[in-house]
Amino acid sequence: MADIAQLAGVRRPVVTTWRRRYADFPAAVFEGGAKPLFSAREVCDWLVRTGRAEQDSVELDLCLHAFSTVGEGLPPRDLIAVVTSLVCLVAVDGEPLADATPHELRDRAEELDPEDMFLLTEIRSLPESSRLLLSLVDELIEAAWGVPGAFEHLLTGRGRFGVRDLAACRPEPELSLLVAKLTGAAERAGHSASLTVADPAAGAGDLLIPLLGLLPESCAPVVRAADSDAYLARLLRRRLIVHGVPIDDQDVSIGLELAEESEDTAEAPDAIVTQIPYQPAENRSAMAVLDRIDDIAVRLAESSTGVVWGPADVLTGPLSQYSPEERARAKLLASGLVEAVIRLPGGMLPFRPGYETALWVLSPVRRSPLRGRVLVADVSNAQLTTAVVDALVTDVVTWRRAGHRPVEHTRTHCAEVEVADLVEAGGPLVVPRLPTVRERRTEVPRTVARVAELESTLARLADARQTRRPRVRTGMVQAQPTVPRLASIGSLIKAGTVSMVRGVRLDPRDIGAQGTHRVIGPEDLGSSNAVPGRWIDRAVLAQRYPRATLTEPGDVLVTLSPVPTVMVDDDGFSVVEFPVRALRISAKGRARLTPRLLAALLTAAAAHRSDGAVRAPRRLEEWRIPVLDVQTVRETDRMLATLAERRAIAQQELAAVDALTEIAVTGLTNGTLTIQP
Repeated sequence: MADIAQLAGVRRPVVTTWRRRYADFPAAVFEGGAKPLFSAREVCDWLVRTGRAEQDSVELDLCLHAFSTVGEGLPPRDLIAVVTSLVCLVAVDGEPLADATPHELRDRAEELDPEDMFLLTEIRSLPESSRLLLSLVDELIEAAWGVPGAFEHLLTGRGRFGVRDLAACRPEPELSLLVAKLTGAAERAGHSASLTVADPAAGAGDLLIPLLGLLPESCAPVVRAADSDAYLARLLRRRLIVHGVPIDDQDVSIGLELAEESEDTAEAPDAIVTQIPYQPAENRSAMAVLDRIDDIAVRLAESSTGVVWGPADVLTGPLSQYSPEERARAKLLASGLVEAVIRLPGGMLPFRPGYETALWVLSPVRRSPLRGRVLVADVSNAQLTTAVVDALVTDVVTWRRAGHRPVEHTRTHCAEVEVADLVEAGGPLVVPRLPTVRERRTEVPRTVARVAELESTLARLADARQTRRPRVRTGMVQAQPTVPRLASIGSLIKAGTVSMVRGVRLDPRDIGAQGTHRVIGPEDLGSSNAVPGRWIDRAVLAQRYPRATLTEPGDVLVTLSPVPTVMVDDDGFSVVEFPVRALRISAKGRARLTPRLLAALLTAAAAHRSDGAVRAPRRLEEWRIPVLDVQTVRETDRMLATLAERRAIAQQELAAVDALTEIAVTGLTNGTLTIQP
């Protein structure tokens, strides 16, 4: 029944409901023991007949389930190796498997792979009693409409076979597509009969295969790759053969480096796609990552492109000031080899959802007018959908093309910055995307007009109701094109502008309906009222939590979990519960910041967690807010105070309307109230 749930994409209890509710649900063929067994074919037919599954997808999933059952006598790695070798054998000689004996299969393998480069060893390890396994491979190929689809479906479901090292390095499909498109290989292949692509840390080829899929049939690719695991290297050779790259056009090395290249630059790869192999943060060497990127960059010819996927803390995060790592990264950025830096959403490596990653696009531009500039994008708080992928590719590709004029193009996610400015600013390699000249000429005036319209609407509503509502006048007009100076929360803390009060972990048994101090946790933020019953006694706080610090009026409370939320504690004397933290503006920082302004800027700067990630893309200390002059701070705070007062009046009115509605409807329903005409 658990297998049925997985096949149908539902939770296990749903299958129990189906058995009880639908009389035509297939009966169990074996009821003994705690787990009844069902005919897989009958279940699949029922799922398709009732519209709960598609015929093609359920057939493929059924094949994977059957492989995991039939191959129980083989270790998971060996099972994947044998099945992919059988698929590859069919791809090369075109003969079916079901009627062949193991001896005949070995003869076919020896003829096709006499040097044992990709499948001979695996076919020789085929068990003598393998007739059912061979039939399943034929069924898989038929269900997948060919050998490429069958091979890819096996690797897509690799996690079901328990092959940890294969599942651990598999990226999200959208990321693989983004990497492939950023190389521009498809465009370059339209003008060339052959293209050389490479991956010095190829693994199973999860970045190479989408790239090959973008090339037209008229272009014959040559693939150069390397991996330290001989098992993965042989698997990659088979995968490439299945996708139309013959063994003679492959150079897959077993090791940490690509095979030695010719000194002729024409032999350099046209495109390099690779990932920096994952290492835990405590063992990760930033210098080793940067050295690896430098080694990849020097392999690129003048017209080549490389895309490197690696840890975000090294590629885009803040590095220690004046450290060798910071200098090495600055040198790479200034070398003219880095075209774009892209911070990605979390969860791009599903096996390690907490691993934050980024991309560097490498393209030698030593003689380009774009030298000294780089594109920077941060999509860490977005979903990497097809639309986002296409927008990022368009931003980079149009910037790369000859004759590009930045004024005439509107970039969706990327910002063009001077490398010198980026390096001198220090901190993370993230900059806000500023409006283009075209947007300033069209969108900004519309925004100013919309502000005036809203001000007029609020004034009209206040006059119509004859109530005392403060007049809203923002005074906002279009600004001159400037790049706002940003400061991180960490730098403000270091400068003494603000201080941080960390939340305390409270025992739920110490929180009650009565007490001296209000407790503010993540569930309390975003609401002006505390959750009922969230109080703690002063004596309990002093005895059990001596390090707890009470808030002061005007403290700005922030939490990143479950979603980034900001609130101003106007009353103070509250207890901040972990993971909430309080930011307190110091005496010297009050000229530059007010609680309302800080809360508003933090709300605008909040980086939300993407669906695949397990945490927010940036720590609170890494959030950056603009540094405003004293006059702007004063006027903005005045505007925010007026808007807050209007919001409070509106909320009181809405609360009264809701309460009146509830009382009237309840009274009419239970017969306690009536309405006189």
